[in-house]
Amino acid sequence: MGKAKFAYTVWQWGTDNKDQFVQALKDITEAGYEYFESVKATINVFNNDASAFLATCKEYGVKPIGFYFHFSGNWDNDVEDVKRKLPFMAACDIHRMNLQSTGLIGRPATQEELDYNLKVINAIAELAKEFDIIPCVHTHYNTTVMYESEIDFIMQNTDPELVAFGPDTAHLIAGKCDPVKIIKKYSDRVKFTHLKDITNDGMEAAGMQAGVEVYTNFRELGEGIVDFPSIFKILDDVGYDGFLTAELDRSRFGNKESAIMSMKYLKANYKQS
Repeated sequence: MGKAKFAYTVWQWGTDNKDQFVQALKDITEAGYEYFESVKATINVFNNDASAFLATCKEYGVKPIGFYFHFSGNWDNDVEDVKRKLPFMAACDIHRMNLQSTGLIGRPATQEELDYNLKVINAIAELAKEFDIIPCVHTHYNTTVMYESEIDFIMQNTDPELVAFGPDTAHLIAGKCDPVKIIKKYSDRVKFTHLKDITNDGMEAAGMQAGVEVYTNFRELGEGIVDFPSIFKILDDVGYDGFLTAELDRSRFGNKESAIMSMKYLKANYKQS
């Protein structure tokens, strides 16, 4: 029996205003989720007002579990903006944050690019420890941390006490990685997960949303080729008690329906203790 809890991401509903956030909370609660992850843009929407944010969460009976940040290559955005937002996250009792490295297309990262992202991650880790927040390295297609060698470089050059691993199952496959192998390799450092399925059709980009590239060949859990049962077993074997956070960039049926589909899969395939 597993110790992990189920969560869903809410950025897909939009990150421009509070109405989009409220609709997301309504939909995920009706789908059966009690926890959610958002992105840094939501903090901006609430003007860094944690009280207003938490009041909205309480109204719909859900709890935030983390925020997602993506790097641009600009130190002020990548580090200083995180520093400004850490008090907000701490006020929301957040203890995990996801970090997406700088983007690039069509090639592996250079050593210089890897070094910059490593420097940013380590700087954030030092800032975040004061707030008892652990940054999790998030793997993502078309970024500096996409291929196995890039993941290895970051993980091997960060302090396990300060930096964790936040694998994304679909993005690992997109980066020509075996998610079962990678998650097993760093199972003792997994502190967050993004779960989404993917077809074997290659990558199909569909533009940008909330500052990150999104894709149309990602799928609800159980609708693609990801071996989730093996991943669940690996996490259970190391006593993972964090969140299994389902996510989908673009839904074929509507965000609420996709959330429902993934919840059904989680309940059927992951037995909670």
